[in-house]
Amino acid sequence: MSTSDLIVRSLIPISPKSITLLDLILPPILICLSIAIFDIQYYNKKLNKLVLLNSHLFNNQTQHARFIPKKHQFNYSLIQFGVHLDHLEQHELDIPHLFRYLNNNNNNNNNKQHQNTYHLNPFTWLLNTLHIFEIKPQSYFKSSSSTPPHSIKASLFNQLETLFHIPNPDHHIGKVYLISMPTYLGFTSINPLSIYFCYEKPEEPSKSARHPPLKYVILDVQNTFDERHSYLLTVGIDELTPSQSSEFQHEWIVPRAFHVSPFNDRKGSYKVSLSDPFSDTHPDQDGSDAINLKVKILLLTASGEKKFMATLRGTGVPFTARNLLGMWLRYPVVLFLTSARIIYESFKLHMGRPRLNVYPRPEPAFDPQFAATKGPNPIQQGATIGATGWQKPDWRTKWAQNILVDYLTRRVAESHHDIVPLHPSNPTTTLSSSAEKEVSSLGSFVDLGTSSHDDDDDDDEISEDDMDRKNMQQDSSGGHITVVLQPADRTQETIVISPPHAPNEHDSVGSETLTIEYGSPSFFLDLLLYPTPSLAQLICEESEGTWKVSSVELFRRVFSEGTGAEGVYERGPVRLGRASGLLGRWINGLRSVYFRWLLAFIPAHESHTGPLRRRASWFPPPHFVPIHEPFTAPRSSPLDLPSLHASNHATSLRICLLLAHSIVAQLVYYWLFNRLLRFRFVHPTHPWLVLKRAVFHANRIPLSPSSHG
Repeated sequence: MSTSDLIVRSLIPISPKSITLLDLILPPILICLSIAIFDIQYYNKKLNKLVLLNSHLFNNQTQHARFIPKKHQFNYSLIQFGVHLDHLEQHELDIPHLFRYLNNNNNNNNNKQHQNTYHLNPFTWLLNTLHIFEIKPQSYFKSSSSTPPHSIKASLFNQLETLFHIPNPDHHIGKVYLISMPTYLGFTSINPLSIYFCYEKPEEPSKSARHPPLKYVILDVQNTFDERHSYLLTVGIDELTPSQSSEFQHEWIVPRAFHVSPFNDRKGSYKVSLSDPFSDTHPDQDGSDAINLKVKILLLTASGEKKFMATLRGTGVPFTARNLLGMWLRYPVVLFLTSARIIYESFKLHMGRPRLNVYPRPEPAFDPQFAATKGPNPIQQGATIGATGWQKPDWRTKWAQNILVDYLTRRVAESHHDIVPLHPSNPTTTLSSSAEKEVSSLGSFVDLGTSSHDDDDDDDEISEDDMDRKNMQQDSSGGHITVVLQPADRTQETIVISPPHAPNEHDSVGSETLTIEYGSPSFFLDLLLYPTPSLAQLICEESEGTWKVSSVELFRRVFSEGTGAEGVYERGPVRLGRASGLLGRWINGLRSVYFRWLLAFIPAHESHTGPLRRRASWFPPPHFVPIHEPFTAPRSSPLDLPSLHASNHATSLRICLLLAHSIVAQLVYYWLFNRLLRFRFVHPTHPWLVLKRAVFHANRIPLSPSSHG
């Protein structure tokens, strides 16, 4: 027997050939599991009684019931955590490997001690990295620049102060109890409803009761488009008196303003009934205190009819490692099923008998009066705008924003350097035949201004009254211009484009400010997608209500289109190179194809369009969209001209790519949902009827359900 055999036999008393892969994998797993169990038991003992009394685990039962126009009902289980935000954000609820508050700032003093013990070897480091449940601030209110990052409570107070105009909420709100779904194994599912119970701040915390009086309740609703909206309920204000037989302590009715279900519009109101969860505590099976959660939300139509009901009921047990581990073992896949259940039940409602038609996603409301009267899916009159989560800008909107900001920067600089009063002209003025040829021949010339009106004889014939009126118009339209792009999402930057040198009181010219408020970053794409900015404003502001401008006249001057009706100071035509001319034709061709496709949804046989077809244009003056001939974009949009004129082919190619991608995406959407899946939309909310809605709105023609498109 060799020396090596003696060494091997003493270490491994079995034949090396009998060792399997499981023998190599199982021991490290068992070692890691033993360490995890030790950590869980050790840190579970450190949870003090005050923490256990103020945070809970819920296995709630949710019921959805629809009453009209079709009866439908289903139930499902829902795991939610009820946490005291102060304890959560101080990491007092963290349980190694089971739960942690992940605020991307876990290198604080509270966690450094834990990490030093975990980083002894790769196995313990991996165990520390993996957690079954997490709560992340990014899944809730977005932090503004004035809010400390990584804090749900601070972000909540910021929303209360800026959105609901509650001054200094931290002075009179103490405990905040959040009920919400956690992140599970790194997967963040849709969180349909998060509830914030805000309690009064006691004057002397050391002598206060465990649960002070309830002051506010915030319902934070999330839809499947990752948008959020909050409803503020104040105890004792606009509150209904529950009946004696009611099981709820508080009731409110709040107007609706948010798109949640594809089967409901945004009108009507919610009747919210709930009780303070800490008002009904009772001993659990192990003798610890448990609380009850009772919430009912009833959707009422604008006429007050019951349409839909959702209830949330459950018992909260103390937030301990034992209860958390037991809940996970009993319901290991519940948190994965929430989104799947919502999609499945929606499919049954839409494809069943009778079928329920759907509403497409509307742009979030950013102005209560504006959104109550504009668009195919207006909100309820009197609703409060409480949007707290918005879709993030994608690459298309970022590109379009850069193009728009570059154009506006040039345009504002021109208004500063060229202090020539912008010539007002007759809206009915048309270009001469030679000018029309120059504009239409994009490969040769692009007209950056109006045609010349410098005839001295004509000037001599102007009367004194006409001259006074002209001077007044010049005074009102000349001078410095500042453009403000104000997003409804306050976490996004407000873009202010000012002249290179701010005007002062000694300037002989005045200053004007154009403010554009928009609810979605798609605003930047709108200005590029439509043939002219003025048509985009007509469709998106006056008809759809997705953005609005402070002055239509100033908007048209800033986005001057060189027709003479916009009041642009004179410039001669600019010769384009061959490549720029080709790119310009591509851009115009894409816009023309898209606009013709939208016009195709205004059928010739529709009775409402009979009077319109006796005209030459779908829109009243000064907008001209021909009825009796194929639409062709007359020239390049003002937003294209800087890149075409400067032979900036990269920007021009970006515009081509943006247009092509947006048009193809809409065509695929139309083919998929309208042709393949046969979705039926509530008329006239179809996304591809946007131009039809604008035409009918501009001509004051009602769009009735019988007007199919």
